[in-house]
Amino acid sequence: MKTKVTASKNILAAFLLVSTLAACAPSTSDVLSTALPGTDADNSQSVPGTDEPSTPTTPEPEDEIKDSAKSLKIHAFADMNIDTSGTYASATISIVKSMISRQPAAILGVGDYIDGEKKSLSDSTYVNMWNQFSKKVLSFMRDANIPFLPTPGNHDAYYAQERRLYDSFWGNNKPNVEYVDDDNFPFYYSFIKEDVFFVSLDDANYSKLSNRTTQLAWLKEQLSSARAKGARARVVYGHIPLYSIVSSKANSSTVYENGVLAGERRTAGSNTLEAILLSHNVDLVIFGHSHGFYSGHYTYPDGKKLQVVSMPCAGSSPRYLVGTSTRTPQGYVELVFSETNQLTIRYYNSSGTQQSLSSLPASLTLDSKNGVKYVR
Repeated sequence: MKTKVTASKNILAAFLLVSTLAACAPSTSDVLSTALPGTDADNSQSVPGTDEPSTPTTPEPEDEIKDSAKSLKIHAFADMNIDTSGTYASATISIVKSMISRQPAAILGVGDYIDGEKKSLSDSTYVNMWNQFSKKVLSFMRDANIPFLPTPGNHDAYYAQERRLYDSFWGNNKPNVEYVDDDNFPFYYSFIKEDVFFVSLDDANYSKLSNRTTQLAWLKEQLSSARAKGARARVVYGHIPLYSIVSSKANSSTVYENGVLAGERRTAGSNTLEAILLSHNVDLVIFGHSHGFYSGHYTYPDGKKLQVVSMPCAGSSPRYLVGTSTRTPQGYVELVFSETNQLTIRYYNSSGTQQSLSSLPASLTLDSKNGVKYVR
């Protein structure tokens, strides 16, 4: 997708992704991973070491902005979900290595690096999971001198115990970037990378932003700042989305609502996350948690648009895009801000092959009552 990015207008988008075959779970092998009859995405777990991707087909060329030495390349991934013993699926490790091989300037973590959100776990179990994350994921990025910028997920920082250990781990592993405001790092904070303004949100607690009133006031202050207004683009990322785009069963119109920021939609008022993102000319928003890839614009009856990427999972349990039999492959997203101020968004599966969106729905209904759609 290539888009003209300005300091005052929303992005206009057109996709430019390339096709391949890829497996989304061990039992699937179709393009964009159509599940076998009778399977349920929420119950399909990748077995570590066995979820090998299928052999890709030859990519189909599409109109694409060529990267240059002056382009800013950023990667993002979400929902790795290490198990409590400290084991990741092999696809997860492949994703990490693929990202590093493409040499991004930074990597954004969009939440759920470990398998927390369990009151029964001891501190030592959490510490072990974070140590395994450091050894199996973060160490590769450090060795490649690529800063990793996390935002918390519900499996990382839901309960007070988890938030304490999350804070401790990242306090000892703080990435070296140009921060604009890091007073609340590693929960919500802002930084600049080559004149692109990034904001991490703390929305790990399902239906509401953590420290909501303070965080929203902070977000408005950040997006109204001279640094943000003068940047060539503004990117906001957080784990829990405003709307769910997935279902737990194939061809189901029932939306999987396990965690959405319904109270932060603009229909709830002007002092909501969605309203603030729209009124402050945010160029791109990235959400995790859904375990399904989609990219395009939230569109509203009054003509406003908000460009949003819904992240695929980088671990197990990809879910169905609502109303379809499609589960998008495990993978990651690449953002390229060109020297001519255009944004290209690419989606890669765990084998490092760029995905086509040709078989994805042209649009998804997010809120039929209020006329909100997600249009690619």
